[in-house]
Amino acid sequence: MKRNSIATSSLVVLSLLLTAAGAYAQSAGRATVPFAFKVGTAQVPAGTYNISKDSDANIVMMRNVKTGAAVMALVTPESPSKKTGKLIFRHVGSQYSLTEIWGEAGSQGLAISAPKRNRELQVASVPSNAGDTFEIALK
Repeated sequence: MKRNSIATSSLVVLSLLLTAAGAYAQSAGRATVPFAFKVGTAQVPAGTYNISKDSDANIVMMRNVKTGAAVMALVTPESPSKKTGKLIFRHVGSQYSLTEIWGEAGSQGLAISAPKRNRELQVASVPSNAGDTFEIALK
């Protein structure tokens, strides 16, 4: 009997901890990206992604809806803007990199710094696509 009550108490405490940890994550939205892209240094496939930001740290997590695979990246808060609900990608060479995430109007944006290799490609790339950016709406 005592053993069951300890197990039950442990499960209740664990559930409360997981619920509290989940409360700190803020959902930024969902987006369908039709091309493979980089988030920081990680390459991810085209697909639909749920995007959330940890409110205590400057970390954003993108989880593929179909596969469940997730990637996290450090972000830098940007000043509030009129930009709303979109992901902004930079196209350099043959690669796309996620560079900004914007939520609702007036909220802070999130900038994801490009890895060193992407900056090198940008400098060496042909001018025709050196400044291309693509925007995808968040749902």
